[in-house]
Amino acid sequence: MSSKSLKADYQKWLWMLAIADIVVILLFLVPGISSDASLSSLAHWRLLTTIIVPVGVLLLVNALPHKLKCMLVYWKPYGWLPGCEVFSKFASGDVRIDMKALAKHVGKLPSGQNEQNARWYQLYKLVENEPEITEVHRNFLMYRDMATLSLPFIVLAPLSLFWAGASVEAQWGGAAIFLIQFLLTAISARWSGIRFVCNVLALHSARPIEGAKLSRR
Repeated sequence: MSSKSLKADYQKWLWMLAIADIVVILLFLVPGISSDASLSSLAHWRLLTTIIVPVGVLLLVNALPHKLKCMLVYWKPYGWLPGCEVFSKFASGDVRIDMKALAKHVGKLPSGQNEQNARWYQLYKLVENEPEITEVHRNFLMYRDMATLSLPFIVLAPLSLFWAGASVEAQWGGAAIFLIQFLLTAISARWSGIRFVCNVLALHSARPIEGAKLSRR
């Protein structure tokens, strides 16, 4: 399943997160907002939630390159991916993966970061439609995009509260809430990414898969 198809599966969750973030700012942090809603304000709210938020989410999560979003999640230099250490670090710590069986089924295991990621991707393409792969891949992409979406709110929330005349405490509180949200979604994406790359090797460790073993030259 392509990344575009997987993104379509979780797009609504990104919209819901963005809407929830706006609700937090408007209803819980900004003082003086009335609980009574006129027809006019309801119409504006519907416009915000059905058009503006989805478009804003799409522009934000699609504007940044994949490698940069992974950098935000893993807090490592631009271009780093979990597949870069999957053979040397993550696979050996996964009890589901028999390293000897893996080497027997796929051939020599690479050691360099770029080589590890490239070889892992070759193995991934052979099992990408397996249920245990598509599910965790979708989770990784979803949490990664949630983290990307959360990051601007760390700045936008206190600025919005400042312009609305909220107290300094409310401004710091808004920044803290979205910082926590960013950390939680980034950590969730990080572990989902590691689980994703390890699931691929777990399948190759469990059984030989056609096309996995490199021919000797």
